[in-house]
Amino acid sequence: MLGDLIYEATTKAIGTRVIDENGTMEITLQEQGKIFGIECTVTVTFVNKPRHNGVMYSEGYGVLLTKDGDTATLTLSGITIPKGAPPLGSVRGVAFCCTQSPKLGGLNSVVCIYEAETNDGMIYNVKGWEWK
Repeated sequence: MLGDLIYEATTKAIGTRVIDENGTMEITLQEQGKIFGIECTVTVTFVNKPRHNGVMYSEGYGVLLTKDGDTATLTLSGITIPKGAPPLGSVRGVAFCCTQSPKLGGLNSVVCIYEAETNDGMIYNVKGWEWK
């Protein structure tokens, strides 16, 4: 069951590259938002593998940094469902976090279910909920 909204951000792609002849791509995103109401920046790199009908499966790793200097690492996976010409799509996935920060310590026991919608400018609006 979905719990509280714990993360909200705006994301922009800051780098992409093609990995192989099968269409596997790497994308690096930078997000500005709030986690548990604390302002933060997240940088994450995904490897996206194409599946049937334009769906992409993604796995990635990231780093979260708050304005006060607290950090967390992230492990993420999800799918992107196309909504027209690329890069338009809906992203759905799960994120796990690890931190030593007392302020962010609650993240160590949270499964975060996220969704994002992207526009043709590669801008994403991301929301994440605790999965209870």
